[in-house]
Amino acid sequence: MASFNLHFITVDVFTSTRYEGNPLAVVFVPPSQRSLATQEIKQRIAREFNLSETVFLHAESNVRPDSTTLEVNIFTSEEELPFAGHPTIGTAYLVVHHLGWSHVDTLLTKAGPIPISAVGAQDVKAEIPHAVHVHSSTLSSLLDKSEASDAITAGLSPHDQIRQAELSGTVVSIVKGMTFILVKLPSLDLLAKVTDSPRLQFDKIPSLLDKGEWEKSFVGRYYYVYTEEGSKTKVQTRMVELGFEDPATGSAGCTLGAYLTWKEKKGAKYEITQGVEMGRRSGIVVETSVTEEGQIKGIQLGGTAVVVMKGSVAV
Repeated sequence: MASFNLHFITVDVFTSTRYEGNPLAVVFVPPSQRSLATQEIKQRIAREFNLSETVFLHAESNVRPDSTTLEVNIFTSEEELPFAGHPTIGTAYLVVHHLGWSHVDTLLTKAGPIPISAVGAQDVKAEIPHAVHVHSSTLSSLLDKSEASDAITAGLSPHDQIRQAELSGTVVSIVKGMTFILVKLPSLDLLAKVTDSPRLQFDKIPSLLDKGEWEKSFVGRYYYVYTEEGSKTKVQTRMVELGFEDPATGSAGCTLGAYLTWKEKKGAKYEITQGVEMGRRSGIVVETSVTEEGQIKGIQLGGTAVVVMKGSVAV
């Protein structure tokens, strides 16, 4: 195969301050090079960037004015994801604000089309595709099942209070293929004691997810604490399931907002702070709406980003 180059831009997402927030690489794949940018090559590039996610944006450097939808692929260093929040917001910021492609109003992901729009001079918001599902099992309910008990026990926090919260955490999917155990903790002091080791091996706990269309999914633990007395909409969070700490996890924030909305049967605006403990403070906004019957109607993810680097990848 002949060598070629793909241009990229990196941004820090959910912040307007460089070197805070969550880094993201966006690699541009023009139509002329689409067949060359295979799944294997995309995975290798994502592994080379070694960020929590890398986006492949199928677009020329200048998108035609009549193009309103752009296709994106989202990769971790290990696999492709159907949806992730900070790649969506980071790409939307680039498209709407940095590149000035105001005619683009939709990002097409493997989870479905995501409408995007500008909010003021710097922020963006995205209408998140959702098929919210609250699973019937918890880690605690599976402890007596021999095929899962060893994997669960080996992967729990060494801190007793955190371990008990992990065992009772509610398992929620935001879409098919993206699931989080929502672990509520009572204080920021306890949140600071969450560690990134050991890692739960969810492939050895297959009975955690409901059978059928939901059982094949990325799963991670998302820890949260209410940060304002009497408020259930201001939270601080951590995500450490990936073998490293994630500064901002938009998909998990959407999952948490969806779950709290599902419980309360009313829409709300959730202000989520993440990445504090690792020196990369991130600000995530999730807004939800419900039907007259209290079912989740819409989920909006909001935030901003800032450009950090530009260059090209040699393939």
